[in-house]
Amino acid sequence: MTEEDRIKEVLYRFEDGGLISKDQDKILSCLSDTIIGIGIGEQGFVTSQNDIIEIFTAGIKEENEVSHFLDFGRTEIRLLREDMAVLCADVIVTAKCQETVTKSRFSQSLTLMKEKKQWKICCLHASTPIVTEENIEAYPLKFAEKTLQSLREKIGEEVYAVEEQYRMAVLSDTIAFYIVNFSKDIYEKCQLNSKMCAYVEDETPYEQYVREHISEYVAVEDREAYLQCFSLKNINRAFQNNEQEVKYEYRMLGGKEGSFIWVMTVIRLITDIVTGERKGIMYVKNIDDSKRQQIVMQKRAEYDTILSIYNKNTFNLRVESLSKQGSGIFMILDIDDFKTINDTFGHPFGDKVLIIIADILKATFPENAVIGRLGGDEFGIFLPEDCGRK
Repeated sequence: MTEEDRIKEVLYRFEDGGLISKDQDKILSCLSDTIIGIGIGEQGFVTSQNDIIEIFTAGIKEENEVSHFLDFGRTEIRLLREDMAVLCADVIVTAKCQETVTKSRFSQSLTLMKEKKQWKICCLHASTPIVTEENIEAYPLKFAEKTLQSLREKIGEEVYAVEEQYRMAVLSDTIAFYIVNFSKDIYEKCQLNSKMCAYVEDETPYEQYVREHISEYVAVEDREAYLQCFSLKNINRAFQNNEQEVKYEYRMLGGKEGSFIWVMTVIRLITDIVTGERKGIMYVKNIDDSKRQQIVMQKRAEYDTILSIYNKNTFNLRVESLSKQGSGIFMILDIDDFKTINDTFGHPFGDKVLIIIADILKATFPENAVIGRLGGDEFGIFLPEDCGRK
């Protein structure tokens, strides 16, 4: 069972407990211990399980002769975090009392939190029911009319409070912060912490701005991948796949020609539970120090500790990878009587000889040749099929 199926199951169980089986325990099993707000009955907005029990009991007494039948229309789920989700669903309720039949349709938005690996409802919003016939008022539909606005405000406050906390958590080391409305393809907000980024006016077209200004702030080597990552097509794909964010590391151009810093742009994907619009919290984070350190560490892991060529392990991996793509020329060479050089002049002098040999090999063969030290005074060279000579 997927996470989406588990979340839907909570909705089905909650509605069944309230309308079909009228099972108090089933309702409570769906609710969080820390309820933000759920509208039920004429008493409107409640914020505790004890209130719900009291109102549920009163509702059952009022409507013990009413039978209900449930059906569900469009259902959409948005995972805001690993432990937080929003579910929107159309609910169709048929109520029967003797010869009277009432069919009502309303929309619900549920905010759920994961507690002890179980999804629980912490906030519920319902639209005003649309009734197709003269009717008896079926529990618990009447709560919606009286609590619509307060629920909307409560849910909005909760979700955006979470987003504000998220924003403040990352804002301290960001270069720029934006809110983007992908449904309208516009920027809605911009905040800068560095002159490296240009200010973007509200309602500026998002994708058009990215394409027109990418040459000003993204290194040429990273532009194609940047455009692919942050295109509306890829953003919408991420929404459809319930991904929580899209991100990309790249070189941001600095003020001086040729200078750059490493940054990471992250867009956290959210769906506005009131309007249904797809939005993104976008921030550009300075990762220059950690990225350069990572590159140094990676180079140390891949290259010989003395020579600026691949070590044996990296050389073998590169050759294996290129060999799968096509044929090539493989060579091994060593230095005759190198042991005599070390014994006569010492190892520091021997290292200088190895460095000279490595430099000669790099100067002799094309840039895409794979050159590595296999051990001691032994070198390996691999020329891929498309490798030209200098």
